[in-house]
Amino acid sequence: MNAREKVKKLAARLEQKYGSLKWESQGDPLEILVLTILSQNTNDTNRDRAFASLKKKFPAYESIVRSPTEKVAEAIKEGGLHHQKAKRIQEVLKKIKAEHGAYDLNYLKDLSTEEAFNELIKFDGVGKKTTGVVLTFSLNKPYFPVDTHIDRITHRLGLVKKGQDPHDVMNALVPKELTYQFHLHLIWHGRATCKARKPLCDQCVIADLCPVPTQGLPLRERRK
Repeated sequence: MNAREKVKKLAARLEQKYGSLKWESQGDPLEILVLTILSQNTNDTNRDRAFASLKKKFPAYESIVRSPTEKVAEAIKEGGLHHQKAKRIQEVLKKIKAEHGAYDLNYLKDLSTEEAFNELIKFDGVGKKTTGVVLTFSLNKPYFPVDTHIDRITHRLGLVKKGQDPHDVMNALVPKELTYQFHLHLIWHGRATCKARKPLCDQCVIADLCPVPTQGLPLRERRK
């Protein structure tokens, strides 16, 4: 069984476990971009609190740009790395307004996935994961984002090898039509079963497709 066949089998198994999902937009692309920047290096709860606080204190994007970075940082403090993220958000908003005359990314809908990817990845502090989230969850342009759960699981499964870029590998392996569902299923599986510490291999529906139950965790996870 090659890697592509393995991915399809994994996706089918996880669909049986977690159910089928139909794509639906999670929101405006610029809003999702800001939300995803806030999600960097934190959990969903802290991200959502920071985002709610930002929207409450700065209802318009223009007010974010015109305010001192320190005030924006204070508004998103619960999300962690708030000074860095505040500056990043302001710079992204300024660049969008300068290039397009408005705080709006809806023009990306008319571009190909590759073109839209290149438009987003050019922003400082916006990497492949953040770009992939905007493309996949707002615009229905499949690009497989790799978060910490997916990075852990794909290494354990042997899909991604040491030194490889997980985004490049997974986007070559995952069929476009499975991107949205497989991404979410892997995250759910990482939270519920394939945990960072003490994975529940005896309860795992894909254990027979994974070397961990018989060979142990990858070297990068073993304590020295």
